[in-house]
Amino acid sequence: MSRTVGEERSVEVQVGALFGLEVRPSRIFVWPGADRDDRRIVSLGRPPKTIVIPRRRRRFRAGPIEVTLLGNPLLTLGQAGIAAARAARRTRGRALPPA
Repeated sequence: MSRTVGEERSVEVQVGALFGLEVRPSRIFVWPGADRDDRRIVSLGRPPKTIVIPRRRRRFRAGPIEVTLLGNPLLTLGQAGIAAARAARRTRGRALPPA
């Protein structure tokens, strides 16, 4: 498998034909079913930062669940969690924009 440079680190989970979720440090993608064309994007308020050091994309499968990783998943989820907490703190008290 080739190494990837110039993409943002990510953790992607596809749960069969039910839904999919991709978490990046700057945003979260959610889509119904297996088709990513109908996805929703939730911005976490950070500009994307791309990976400079080449990383392998790794895939794991357990029954109907498929997980795809680019970069360290703990670091990715930690950065996304911090960005989400900061975004929630910024929007506290303000109405959410319509979807």
